[in-house]
Amino acid sequence: MVRIQRTDIGYLLDEIAQSLDISNSLFEDAEKKYRAVGSWLGEGNSPLATFSPEIYPQGSFLLGTVIKPISDKDEYDIDLVFRLVVSKDQITPKKLKHLVGDRLKANDVYLRILDEEGRRCWTLKYADNAQFHMDILPAIPDEYFSGILQKQGVPSNFAGTSIDVTDNTKANYSMISMDWPRCNPKGFAAWFQSRMLIQYNELRKHIFGEAYKAEIEKVPNYRIKTPLQRCVQLLKRHRDIVFENDQENRPASILITTLAAYAYENEADLVDAMINIIDRMPSFITERNGVSWVPNPVDPSENFADRWADHPGREPNFKNWLRKVKSDFNRILTCYDSDSAGKILVPIFGERISRSTITKFEEAAQSRSFNSIPTLQKAPPVVNITRPNKPWGF
Repeated sequence: MVRIQRTDIGYLLDEIAQSLDISNSLFEDAEKKYRAVGSWLGEGNSPLATFSPEIYPQGSFLLGTVIKPISDKDEYDIDLVFRLVVSKDQITPKKLKHLVGDRLKANDVYLRILDEEGRRCWTLKYADNAQFHMDILPAIPDEYFSGILQKQGVPSNFAGTSIDVTDNTKANYSMISMDWPRCNPKGFAAWFQSRMLIQYNELRKHIFGEAYKAEIEKVPNYRIKTPLQRCVQLLKRHRDIVFENDQENRPASILITTLAAYAYENEADLVDAMINIIDRMPSFITERNGVSWVPNPVDPSENFADRWADHPGREPNFKNWLRKVKSDFNRILTCYDSDSAGKILVPIFGERISRSTITKFEEAAQSRSFNSIPTLQKAPPVVNITRPNKPWGF
């Protein structure tokens, strides 16, 4: 049993967050496979090569907030965008989607692992030992809407990457139409990066030293985990534990990520960041015309909480979860030794990760060799098929 000080709480939380990271080997395997998919779809004699194809990750892989599933039987969901440069007045959403699907089916390997057509995506289900599947979202650029967003005050570096995507549940799916579903994963990632830019740069300078002053192309392509990213990982893990038996009503990752990023004020200390984010998150749930609203920061007309209206139980579930997060984190702050930490952390973050973290803490305490070097992880690069690769980042 080892006594715990407040500074040790940060060590424990950071160790738990590191334990939630995807392993390097799995990350490299996923990166290799998605690059191969992009090459098949858009290079060589592919009929899609003439459309300036580009493939890139979206969601938690792009944001650096991936967490391990609770069960080893569960898979990572790797979300990809496959963007083709073509105008909406030249192609229907159905045609675009099936151009991508037909190209996947033309490959014997991808044909065998291709799942049934999804609502928006094509899904490749790799063998169980791969531990992941890939959702490939066909898309085209939407320069017109990017211009509208900029007129509404959205910065050009956020608005300029807006895309239109396919959705086979829409009435105009098989028709030429100017009204496609929109999203902007690159723009959201740029906004998310802007919310933690001070800490990102500070950590980058600390790790790379003089290399930080070099051109971005010469800096190794790693992802630095800021307190914001770590907090999002911890919040998502807490969510997964609480809603393990109620998947239908668990809070959406985009809501957690957006509210946490709104609430983050570039705190350098993980415990301070967690305290302040938890306190501030509820204040960013606003109301418009009697409807609860969490605005998409790169498209103010989009409400990330829009599904609450169709599922009335989800809003109280989310707010109850926020209260539980606060209560549970306050309990974490009361840990006074490694035994009490085990009793508190296990039900919050899970048995295996919590016990492993406490063991590391006890070993570190015994050797008096606490280490606070920031964690690095490779970032998934954007693969631009028609011109030389550029480093992933902002």
